[in-house]
Amino acid sequence: MGTYGWFHRRSLALFMMADGVSVLGDQAGWMGLLWSAMTMTKSAQTMGWPGLAFGLPAVALGPAVGHILDHISHKRALVGSHLILGGLFASIAVLPWVHALPVWALLMFAIAAGCLTPFSTIGWSVVIPILVADDELASVNALMEMLWNGATILGPALGGFAIARAGSSVALLADATSFWLAALCVGLAEIPGQARNVPMTMCQAARSFVQNTLEAMKTLYTLRPLWWITVGAWALNLAYGALDVELPLLAHRQFGRDAWMLGSLWTTYAISSLAGAAWSSWISKRRRTGVVMAMMVIGWGAAFAPLFWIHAFSMLYVVLACAGVLFGGYPPLARTVVQRSVPVQVMARIMGLRGALIALGPPLGSWLGGLLGRWLSPSHAIALVGMAIAVFGCWLGSRGDFRKTEA
Repeated sequence: MGTYGWFHRRSLALFMMADGVSVLGDQAGWMGLLWSAMTMTKSAQTMGWPGLAFGLPAVALGPAVGHILDHISHKRALVGSHLILGGLFASIAVLPWVHALPVWALLMFAIAAGCLTPFSTIGWSVVIPILVADDELASVNALMEMLWNGATILGPALGGFAIARAGSSVALLADATSFWLAALCVGLAEIPGQARNVPMTMCQAARSFVQNTLEAMKTLYTLRPLWWITVGAWALNLAYGALDVELPLLAHRQFGRDAWMLGSLWTTYAISSLAGAAWSSWISKRRRTGVVMAMMVIGWGAAFAPLFWIHAFSMLYVVLACAGVLFGGYPPLARTVVQRSVPVQVMARIMGLRGALIALGPPLGSWLGGLLGRWLSPSHAIALVGMAIAVFGCWLGSRGDFRKTEA
């Protein structure tokens, strides 16, 4: 392999390392954040507010972040956002040791973190196609999904152990450290230089932003497979946001289990998702990718239906394992379709707009999960959300333009 190939492989390895480290810490930190909210308030509805506060800024700022990433250094944006995110989560961890942390302050920190997260989530999607050849995208996306799931295998278990042994602050400190390590990895990587943009006045910049956003909306809707994949991702993120809130309630309130057992549930889901992601690269080389993706959505939702009548804690492991295996291949397949469909020159603005639409899912799902917790038991709430996703998957499969999607 020549120097140019090694140059790109080294940068890709550093980016994958950064992604894995940040996900590992983020899983532990998010468990710590939700556990803190639950123990502070004892309210299912209030538990949904941190997710809403964290997710809503991404909805408002997604297009703006995409526009900014098309005009500034990707590397500086990623390093800067990770450094600041680390500082925010370290503050959430340390402040309770000095003074009681009220719920409103926790929400303010969540909003600030939500404002910075789009720089990393959109930035990853934009940089990978720059570093990887088109025929390698499916394999790299599958490998990154496996790395992500591998990190989530350890993350919840480590988070649950840290919370049980030393409290939620330790889990939050681990999250902060992971962001700083990710910033170091990105700083050591090399990204091909972007074309310098002509300096603009404030009025010109605002006009350019509006034009680019309208163009991105038109492009997103015109590329029908990309549009339906985005709608599907929004619905699935909404369901996942509800699961984020309801699963801790299910473990703690309905079954009386501690954070360690909650971590083992998420670890089960991550291990099974790892198995599902492993065969997504193989699927991308076959035809009828859209049909398979629709079946994955249906399978994920239907896997939770038994919780309507099964109330044994051990069955939760079976349910989560089935959901993870059936759905694990969907994210890398969807990411590959998007990256191959969008020109690199406008990738950030398209990803920004798409990210804003998808980001509306988790906070609304968190709010919905907290709302359902007022009238339904956690097991029934999860089952109801799962059945809704299964019906949605059937509708996606009925769309001819979605069935024709190819990775």
